Amino acid sequence: MHLVGSRTLVILGLLLALWTGYGAARNLWLTFSGKLAEGVVVQQLEEFSADWNNQLAGPLGTQAAGVDLAAAERLYRAVVRFKENGRDFDVLANVRAKVHIYPLGSKVDVVFPPGQPGRARLRSELPDSWLQAGLLFAATVLGAGSGRLWWHLVRRRMMRRRVVKPSE
Repeated sequence: MHLVGSRTLVILGLLLALWTGYGAARNLWLTFSGKLAEGVVVQQLEEFSADWNNQLAGPLGTQAAGVDLAAAERLYRAVVRFKENGRDFDVLANVRAKVHIYPLGSKVDVVFPPGQPGRARLRSELPDSWLQAGLLFAATVLGAGSGRLWWHLVRRRMMRRRVVKPSE
């Protein structure tokens, strides 16, 4: 612990706890209190995966940096459209696959924070709520442990600073 430094360890523990806890709480809140709408897949975006290589074969055996398109794969992402208050909103799926996971015209549930349909996500792509609850618990334990370590370090420092006056 002395290699990293106890203050650094406490700060990193608290930051990790805050970051993990915030993400888990946000996902749980969206799962349980988000507004549900029915969307329809209106488009499939086509993307190519490319491998970045530092050593591509160039002319006459030379090496060059760049993108290797020979190994590229065609991937698809769905665009889902839903209506809220008479307006159309589009959601881009996070999942990319070699096949159409959401075929054109299929109905997909969309979840968004109340009053903010622009921040919608596909319900099937939300993380499992039990996993998020576990992450929230782990973040709480990590934050409490970091706080306890910080308090222990502060108390130890205060004990060291006490000056014992010699009796005359």
